[in-house]
Amino acid sequence: MAVSAGFLKKIQRWVIDDQSGEMLFLPFQSQGNPYKSKMLLVGATPEPLIQVNTSDFEILAETLVDSSLFGDLFQDEIGEASREYKGSLNFASWVKENLNEQVVLSSINCLNLENAEFKQLKKDRDPLYLKGFDIFTDVINELEPEILVIQGSPAYKLFMEHFKEQLEDIEVEDMAISVQTLEQKGVIAKLRLNNGRNVNILVCRSMGAFGKEGKTFIEFKATIEELLK
Repeated sequence: MAVSAGFLKKIQRWVIDDQSGEMLFLPFQSQGNPYKSKMLLVGATPEPLIQVNTSDFEILAETLVDSSLFGDLFQDEIGEASREYKGSLNFASWVKENLNEQVVLSSINCLNLENAEFKQLKKDRDPLYLKGFDIFTDVINELEPEILVIQGSPAYKLFMEHFKEQLEDIEVEDMAISVQTLEQKGVIAKLRLNNGRNVNILVCRSMGAFGKEGKTFIEFKATIEELLK
């Protein structure tokens, strides 16, 4: 997918920090045109950790809508990423192969920094940390998906901390319930977008448990298949 001039400006606004001029955020990753995706798979923070000069911004923008190009350019970074990220890629491949739909990857907080630095900014409630949540909100309102899949306990906790007051038709409000239990419940709530449409919210275990084929995610995959019909 060639990134249009208009979308390029939006990506630039999401990726580059106004104050430092550095590319500090990773708003999403998709296999193709993210506007055509019905589903976002959402972790707590973005992976892999990438460090790119601002002069290469347009190249980075192209990789965000081309997972093959992203994989080629950031092969080493992907190799160092977590099992959760690699499982996310496997889940996206399963959805594409079996349901002919693409999955967009995103994060509750889109700030893409070393873990120690991220934790310090979080502790300080730094504006960069807070902006990471704003970017995620902008992304979902821009792409207008039908489904948000929140994966793993850290992402679920962050999501509820920042979006609980905006949720509708909440099925589960007990934060102590495990993500494995939530995974079995299907749609647990709906989030209203700026366009007035509601997004279905699902929660699942970390995709680090998905493996290659998701053999322990049979019920969850059936739920996804039903929602995407």
